[in-house]
Amino acid sequence: MDPRRRSLAAILLAILLLLAGPQPRARGDERVDVAEIVASVGRRAVEQDQVVGLSIGVARGDAILEMQGFGLANVELNVPATAETVYRIGSITKQFTAAAILLLVEEGKLTLDDPLSTYLPDYPQHAAQVTIRHLLEHTSGIKSFTGLPNYRVEQPDYVSQEDVIDRFQHLPLEFEPGEKHSYCNSGYFLLAVVVEKVSGEYFPKFLQERVFDTLHLEHTYCDSHSQVIPQRADGYTRWSGVVRNAAYINLKQTIGAGNLAATVGDLLRWQQALAANRLLSAESSQQMNRRGQLNDGTSIDYGLGVGLRRRGNRQVIRHGGGINGFRADLTYYPASGYMIVVLANSENAKASRISDRLADRLLEAVPNEEVAK
Repeated sequence: MDPRRRSLAAILLAILLLLAGPQPRARGDERVDVAEIVASVGRRAVEQDQVVGLSIGVARGDAILEMQGFGLANVELNVPATAETVYRIGSITKQFTAAAILLLVEEGKLTLDDPLSTYLPDYPQHAAQVTIRHLLEHTSGIKSFTGLPNYRVEQPDYVSQEDVIDRFQHLPLEFEPGEKHSYCNSGYFLLAVVVEKVSGEYFPKFLQERVFDTLHLEHTYCDSHSQVIPQRADGYTRWSGVVRNAAYINLKQTIGAGNLAATVGDLLRWQQALAANRLLSAESSQQMNRRGQLNDGTSIDYGLGVGLRRRGNRQVIRHGGGINGFRADLTYYPASGYMIVVLANSENAKASRISDRLADRLLEAVPNEEVAK
């Protein structure tokens, strides 16, 4: 071809590409339009699943690929949910509590096999049998105070740390420590108390200085009703299809187990930091992501503040969260590097299901060699 014609053809191709706008993100020979996938799944959640508002974030490795908001953060004021909306994250808080404990382990200030009685000597006698590891893995046998008959009535109460502990400390163990795995919010409340005893700092202050500030999580908070938090979503529920404000809960009762609020961007950065060992050492990260074992050697689908499961033949590290008016899910697929955060301000939202829909579409393009065996 004549050189002048080749030059003209190249110019025309460049113009056509500019007019076509941004191209879908690519990986290998596969084209993945992450923005379109997120938009499609998010719109469906609001339009078909009756979610009030939600934000979705997707990262891969150290790259944040997409963050979007859908629906309303505040219904009464007609405030839209965005990527910057702050939501209560419920039990995803437990990952942060586990990390706080592991930071103290790295400093030689405690070990995972220390008995609870070392730090709470006034706790009843069975504290000598329960270890820090038991609390982290939900194998302590201590009754979860959120499952007690009066819990819903007591949720709004202004209570002290001692009041919360007194609700369950004198109750008999449900099983011998290490005998079974049973999800227990009492255990993580006690872990927050242990952090305070060992560090000499108020638990929210410890997290702020040692975790949030260290990782530059500028939109993650130890939440409270009285605190003014920019762009915080209100929580809702639906009764017979009618949107209503969620019941009030005093967040002092959820410290260590469910008292944090965050944006999707901060939770992606949190997961990226864990995956890259930017907060914890590689050894601590391995401990965090190692399946717990019962006394008889049976492994459980839980590590230290993280769920460890499989979806099909893929390894998944995840934790969900639920608290009055909010549902949340943080999922990490180590083989492909994908990280997905779904935060919703509706008790009716199925955050894990929304995350799974996203994952199924994103991972269609992942080569077979990246699937965990």
